[in-house]
Amino acid sequence: MSKAALKSYTEALEHHLRNTDGPRITANLLIPGFVFTELTKGNRSEKPDAAWTPDQMADFAMQCIARGDFYILCPDNDVSRELDEKRIAWTMGDIIDNRPPLSRWHPDWTHEFEKFLKAT
Repeated sequence: MSKAALKSYTEALEHHLRNTDGPRITANLLIPGFVFTELTKGNRSEKPDAAWTPDQMADFAMQCIARGDFYILCPDNDVSRELDEKRIAWTMGDIIDNRPPLSRWHPDWTHEFEKFLKAT
């Protein structure tokens, strides 16, 4: 719930800032991929190949901010941006089509999700 609240809060903050005369700051929403940090390492001592380093993620975020991006969908070495976008689009369909939450893992929808990935 905290991620959803942070997303909503940051969107509202950016909306407010862009509609304020002479704002000196902006807000950006970072959506990180797999980043190897003290919080994510668990019992591993070596960075997994799939993970980015914190420096890679920070560099990517700064490039996106410099371009003026609000949503910073940060990839990693495991999931491409294209796959992330497809997963996001499918998840929006859960709401629009009234599918069960997280339907891509629901036994009644897994096959449809796989077809969706191949078709788009």
